[in-house]
Amino acid sequence: MLGHTSSEFWTRPAAANLEELKQMAVELFGENAPAFLQLCEADTGQIEHALQQASVRMIQHAILLAIRANSGHPSETPLYYYNFDAEIPGWDQPGTFHSVDLWFFFETLAKCWRPFTGKHYDLARQMCNYLSNFIATGDPNGSDSTGKPMPHWTPCTTEQPYLMEFGDQAQLQKAEPGPMLAFLIEQYFKKQNAPVV
Repeated sequence: MLGHTSSEFWTRPAAANLEELKQMAVELFGENAPAFLQLCEADTGQIEHALQQASVRMIQHAILLAIRANSGHPSETPLYYYNFDAEIPGWDQPGTFHSVDLWFFFETLAKCWRPFTGKHYDLARQMCNYLSNFIATGDPNGSDSTGKPMPHWTPCTTEQPYLMEFGDQAQLQKAEPGPMLAFLIEQYFKKQNAPVV
């Protein structure tokens, strides 16, 4: 089971200006540097815009690399992928910060000062059920404690890119990466398969 929250661990290139960004692109991607710079929309001349376009979530990147490496492997272990994007209440409007999903997976919402309501407790119950099923059987699917079947969670592969989106409720969605993330994943595997000189 692999996952992340929707707003944690974003990263972007460490470039102070467009020249540094272009130099970094050539060093990392060689002949594919123009494709990277096009995805960054570097031709706008705005470094902040280009860096924003180049931003990706590090955890999502790592998960999608693992899923691609696992896809088609002889063992092809089922990998269950999730994104946590529930609304987190509170005066500070915190977003889905790192580890906030643990309150839901372990059903400990009542231990927190945040004004959680019924939808949060319903989601927490389902997430805890998914986690318990996964621990017990290696498969998160099963019935809710209400007796009703929970939304079916399909393993994620390159051919069937699915994730469970934990928002106001649990629902299966396509997990296709955006253009920048798809480019970075492709470049990673291109380098891994390059002949050693």
